[in-house]
Amino acid sequence: MAALIAQFTIGYAMDAGESGRGRGRGRGGGSGRGRGRGGDLTVFGDDGLLTAHVVLGVTILVLATVRVWWRRRSTLPPWAPGLSAAERTLAHWNERALYTLLFVVPLTGLWLVLISDDAVAVHIASHVALFVVVASHVGLVLKHQLLDRDRLLRRMI
Repeated sequence: MAALIAQFTIGYAMDAGESGRGRGRGRGGGSGRGRGRGGDLTVFGDDGLLTAHVVLGVTILVLATVRVWWRRRSTLPPWAPGLSAAERTLAHWNERALYTLLFVVPLTGLWLVLISDDAVAVHIASHVALFVVVASHVGLVLKHQLLDRDRLLRRMI
């Protein structure tokens, strides 16, 4: 979760500082590779935020891969007794969407930065989808915590 918060913070800070600069391969100087401040090699020229954003995105991809591997190798506890059939279905599809978007968001970001500016719309749409799915997940948990008072949050932690 911390990696995602940091990633979105850096990404939106980059957008706030864009002020007309182009996206994609032209960002940060020419070929996309070069020397940063003090002669340190950075992936995207002197654009430290972009370099951090890409490195963190790749880290999120690795963590998502490990998480999916771990999830497939371990058994899940039984459903919480307070969940209705509809809530179980929602939770199931939320989980699938979250895992999918943990790959889609960084992959479309890499597509945007390394290959083509045409990925902007897909990258932004995947952000919106992630926010909607997270809001749905948090909403279900809050319903159970605040209205149903069935300690679902404690069970999740």
